[in-house]
Amino acid sequence: MRTAEDVRNRVVALLESELDRRVHAASERLPHRCAHNHRQPLDSRRRVGGEANGEFNRISRGTEGGRGLPVIQSIGLCMLGSDNPEEWSGTICEDPVDAKRCPYFTPTTSKEELFAAFTSDLQDPVWIETNLPEVSTLLWVLEAMQVPRISWWKKLWFQLARIKIEPVNPAFDPARLLLPHADGSMKKPQC
Repeated sequence: MRTAEDVRNRVVALLESELDRRVHAASERLPHRCAHNHRQPLDSRRRVGGEANGEFNRISRGTEGGRGLPVIQSIGLCMLGSDNPEEWSGTICEDPVDAKRCPYFTPTTSKEELFAAFTSDLQDPVWIETNLPEVSTLLWVLEAMQVPRISWWKKLWFQLARIKIEPVNPAFDPARLLLPHADGSMKKPQC
């Protein structure tokens, strides 16, 4: 049989693990985590004013019609430089590889916002029950109305820690696969 202190320590360990998970997630380069990313809805109108819509995007109803998976009804765009439409390239930033290669990636969440959201979520019993069911169960066992605080050293670690965004992955350069030849030209590597 576990003591109440053992159960409380387990709850704190699970909460600290959730904080670690959020810090790790905030460090990933993903399109939806960039301040410049915008989700633009696709134009689903086949006809506009009785005429064919030249800007129509294919829409799949997915599993309703039995034809396959649903299609996401929006596209990710990089809005960096969009204040000048003549020079804006309208870059699509849809996939993780796009964000991983972008030198202008700017995270949307600061460390302070991350911790504020974490503490706010821990005040909501419905959120805890939905997202941290093990914590919810252990709190029920403890007959606790409030979530225990995370340890002082974890708070200190968080204050000193920096959210390190993943480094930029360079774009694929086929020339890097070629080896320099003695005369200065490039040759394919022998496999």
